Amino acid sequence: MTAQPSGDRVSTGVPGLDDMLRGGLIPGRPYVVSGTTGSGKSILAIQFLHQGVKQGERALLVAIDEPPVEIRENVRALGWDVGKIRILDVHPASKSFSKRVSMVEVAAQRSVGSLRDAGPSAKTEAMKQTAPEISIPSLQLMLKQELQDVKYSRVVIDSLTSLKHLSEMMDDLSTSIVSLLRFLSESGVTSLIVTDLPDQTELEPEIFISRGEIRLHKRMVANKTDRCVTIEKFRGSQHDTMPRPMTITETGVSVDSRKKIPKTTMKMLQAFTQYGR
Repeated sequence: MTAQPSGDRVSTGVPGLDDMLRGGLIPGRPYVVSGTTGSGKSILAIQFLHQGVKQGERALLVAIDEPPVEIRENVRALGWDVGKIRILDVHPASKSFSKRVSMVEVAAQRSVGSLRDAGPSAKTEAMKQTAPEISIPSLQLMLKQELQDVKYSRVVIDSLTSLKHLSEMMDDLSTSIVSLLRFLSESGVTSLIVTDLPDQTELEPEIFISRGEIRLHKRMVANKTDRCVTIEKFRGSQHDTMPRPMTITETGVSVDSRKKIPKTTMKMLQAFTQYGR
């Protein structure tokens, strides 16, 4: 079993969001962070990992969408010390970026290194042709090996949407997603699964099986970006059922848990969330 932080809740690193969750996430469970492109999903997820390393925990980022060097540059302006966040680069065109080798001995072999040491990830056609395939089952095998070797308490997968695209030829995609989230839960890690806004006409397996969904909203109102956050579900706990204003500043994601969103924004949410029903 992996080590868990003290206390009965896990801080997301965003005080206002913790307030909405009545103290934070219930430890050892998988959660979904959903939203449209540019809504702040990745920043929130890394902020969650950053909070963990500040508290002396071990945190792992599974990078699928972006090369580690780009992630490092994106968060550098926030003034975060991300060097202690371990990163597993599983893009099919990835290559080893750190002299510290901790190889995951599975079909899709990858190395785990420090985000501070991340170097450029060459994505040439030649590499794409020779790189091992990545799929949800192979990622689960990688995580199984890594979690046996290191006692992580926080894990982020960014993003499940890209992982689905890489695994789209699989016949049992939904079963594989359920298996991955069940594995994360049984491993005792608190995990955030980043995904695009789910299709409202379909019940996505990650939304159904996850223990909670934090949804980030981004709308243009009067030529101004308007952001808010909703807790779509949070099993096993009371939580704030109202949308709350969210901003992305030079220090990261911030949520005002005491303020109501404008009526115009509430109307725009009605077609997409439970709040208008």
